[in-house]
Amino acid sequence: MAKTELTTATTANSATSTANFDGIAENTLANETSTPPLWGSARLCYTICAFLAMVIQLCLRNTLNFVILCMVKHQPVIYDNSTTDAADIAVANSHCGPIDTGSANSTIQRTGDLLWTRNQEFAVLGTFYYGYLVTLPIAGRLADRFGGKLLFVHSITAQAVVFMLIPFFARQSYTGAVIVRIIQGLVAGCGNPALYQLFSTWAHPTERTAFLSFAYGGYSVGALLVFPISSFLCKLGWETAFYVVGGVSLAFGICCHWLVFSKLEDHPRLSKEEYEYLKSSQVKAANSAVPWKAIFTSIPVYAFIFTHIFHTYGIMVFTLLIPRFFKEAMRLPLSQVGILSSAPFFGAFISKGLTIVSCSIIEKRENLNLTRFRRIVYVVCNLSTVLFIFSIVLSDCQQRILVVIFSMCIGMSTDLAFSGAYWPSLLFVAPTYAGLISGIANCLATVSGFLAPLGISGIVRHGTKLEWNTVMFTLMASYSLGAAVYGLFGSSKLANWGHLDKNQNNNQESNNPTTTTTTEA
Repeated sequence: MAKTELTTATTANSATSTANFDGIAENTLANETSTPPLWGSARLCYTICAFLAMVIQLCLRNTLNFVILCMVKHQPVIYDNSTTDAADIAVANSHCGPIDTGSANSTIQRTGDLLWTRNQEFAVLGTFYYGYLVTLPIAGRLADRFGGKLLFVHSITAQAVVFMLIPFFARQSYTGAVIVRIIQGLVAGCGNPALYQLFSTWAHPTERTAFLSFAYGGYSVGALLVFPISSFLCKLGWETAFYVVGGVSLAFGICCHWLVFSKLEDHPRLSKEEYEYLKSSQVKAANSAVPWKAIFTSIPVYAFIFTHIFHTYGIMVFTLLIPRFFKEAMRLPLSQVGILSSAPFFGAFISKGLTIVSCSIIEKRENLNLTRFRRIVYVVCNLSTVLFIFSIVLSDCQQRILVVIFSMCIGMSTDLAFSGAYWPSLLFVAPTYAGLISGIANCLATVSGFLAPLGISGIVRHGTKLEWNTVMFTLMASYSLGAAVYGLFGSSKLANWGHLDKNQNNNQESNNPTTTTTTEA
């Protein structure tokens, strides 16, 4: 009986599909020809705001990573009764020169009077992430349920105010600086899930990868700018860096009140043509109960989360500690550290351009297996990253130009893996719960933000190249694990609990009408 009903239903569905095939083709063609112009559009306005927000967020987060080299007085190296450590330092000094401590003959001096230990210098960089990981999953769910504007805007404005308080509290005590950084992290954690979730409103499915790549290009641009800007502002006094970056961020956050909106209906300058274009691809609002069981038994979700954890570790290490690596392992003067520390992020900036152009063309191809395509891209990029890191391990401080080039290549390959492969895939697997799941993934991945500095401070006790090589080996292991996880289990197929609107089926796994409704748990 059940078999007969299933056969009848299948026959009816087939007949319906055949009868409506011409109508589907006509609608598809109409959608393609009625795409509103991008220039001057509301969706371009949001994408640009998201790009600038990423620049601002990155600068607020990472300015301290360089400025701490100027604000803390240099402490003499204390050896642990080990002649080996002293011998290694002596060889490095004779071979590459001493570490630039910001003395009187340096172009950048350590003008601060903060008496923090080396372990405290490492630890304070990670305290931001204690607060950051707490609010990430909460912000993701709130953004899914109520819209992202409120969180998007105030994660910038409130964070800017807190950021400008760091110099005052840092002068009072180390504990004061730690508390302010934790509060900054709490506020900042509200921003990224909201930014990500708003793309489900302000980006058509055929434009999402390109728009996301452009927006997250702000991460690369921010990282590219933050160290040179911090280096320049340090010359004016280390406190200046906090006031300038915080003031600019506050002004931008206030402007976003009139530029960013949660709903299409709230935007006062949205044209009717663009409204219809975006409305046709809207997903269902996440007002119903969250399908927690389906989410936490979904292999693609676990693949996304673990890939993000492994990938983020590498990003965290480079972002937090690349200035110190160039200063200690490569023995570069502080005046050059600020510029050359941006090499990986310059490579990532180049990668963003390649991703925007290539993915917007490739992903519109008919019969494209998007899951297979992204798996291949991610694995190839990660294996390339491992090769570049190993090349840095084999280099020494007299091959600084090669190390800088390898660092730039690492930025290119890791960002291409991020923007062109695994990160956009969540918007295809579960668009309705993208904010929630990305918040959980970011929360778990961000743990490395405070564990990495603590662990590396125990490895890199004196700043020798051999010690930093050990750190590089951990990076190679992390990227290899990421390649294995996403290469085997990553997906861009719509999950059957994703609540995607039927009009948005195009370009999920293939543009073939027989495969657009493919779902997976």
